[in-house]
Amino acid sequence: MINTHKKLQWVSTHVTTVEEDITYSLFGIFGIQLPIMYGEKKQKALGHLLQEIIAVSGDITALNWVEKSSEFNSCLPADITSYDTPLHTLTSISEDEMQRLVSLLQDTVVLELVLKLYGLLNCLSVPHFAHHWLHLPCITFPVTQIRWRSI
Repeated sequence: MINTHKKLQWVSTHVTTVEEDITYSLFGIFGIQLPIMYGEKKQKALGHLLQEIIAVSGDITALNWVEKSSEFNSCLPADITSYDTPLHTLTSISEDEMQRLVSLLQDTVVLELVLKLYGLLNCLSVPHFAHHWLHLPCITFPVTQIRWRSI
């Protein structure tokens, strides 16, 4: 299991007698050290763990879940079972189709702009939590015109 989401999906069907223990059992799997505080409730325990996983690894696949959001942080799930639903996978396109689409872009994109965008993306910081807020670095672009082209 390589990414965070796969690990969370694997553990999502496990059952423990104390509700926080499902989260505490994950500390070793993710190599996370957090204080164990019985009585903090499962949402808070899971929230602390997920925040730490994202902060340490930068792996935001922990944000890919389905169901009810946590009272601890609305970006996070209320329960570990929220990871039980398999991820939707996008269908891949053929190499020829990819080449065709890339060649269409070559006519419309200026090389200097692409290099500038790459530089900006390359310098972004990793996602992290601070004061219960999720910071996802991104770049926004104003849309000034849309033209439809047949492909």
